[in-house]
Amino acid sequence: MVVKPREVNLRDFLTNSNLAVPKSPPWIHSTASSHLIPILEEEKLLAVKCNVFKGEKLCYLFVGRAAYKGKDALNPESWQLPSVFVMRFSTPPPLKRIHPFDTGAFERGRMPDYLTAFKLDDFNVGTDQDQIGRLISLYFETPRRYVDRDANDQRKLKEEHLLNMSHAKVLAVSKLYKEGSTTDCDDRGAVIELQVEQDIPLKKENLLGVVIPEEYARTPRVMESLKELTNVVETYRLLPINIGQHYGLIYECVERVYKRAGINL
Repeated sequence: MVVKPREVNLRDFLTNSNLAVPKSPPWIHSTASSHLIPILEEEKLLAVKCNVFKGEKLCYLFVGRAAYKGKDALNPESWQLPSVFVMRFSTPPPLKRIHPFDTGAFERGRMPDYLTAFKLDDFNVGTDQDQIGRLISLYFETPRRYVDRDANDQRKLKEEHLLNMSHAKVLAVSKLYKEGSTTDCDDRGAVIELQVEQDIPLKKENLLGVVIPEEYARTPRVMESLKELTNVVETYRLLPINIGQHYGLIYECVERVYKRAGINL
């Protein structure tokens, strides 16, 4: 009897590999700063109704980079700019799903056709947090290269791991990450997304630092409340440019949080 060909999905490929599992970079939650004061009042990040996974309440985080982007705006106000929470947990919350890219961008048709030829769930790599390290090892080799968006070449990946057309989904992510390593590509295509099905309390032992627009630092009781939760607060200026063009400033602030918190990638 002829043995039929079998597709290899990304989850099984990672799980069955002998890839190294480096320590994950910090986990990052970004949100419009209009939510900052309510978050400080609650002292937690809320799981909210999800537009992609219908009927679920989820809190989204990205590994290593503040890649989440809401609706862009020309000449925004400070409350439209992102606030960013940089987190590292001694006991991380359980994960609902791990994806190698922003699922919202996939669902809204912002991903290339070679990726959307497959179903979104084909790229769900499960709930095991070691999968984060395996994704980084496979596609970037090191956490530093992951954060810098310096992805491995697809040809090298094919040769090292003996990949063929049964590994199309593995190769699709490789192409996405390599294209995501160009300055023209939206960063949501080259970042690992984490979904948590519960509220995440903000505690000093978990919160490495926060990045906020500087207008909020001048707002009464905001800095005092933040200092109760973290020792590291970085601010960035509102400039007469669109929201998306502020991300260079935000990424620089996140790197300063890493440095001040003693994070070596």
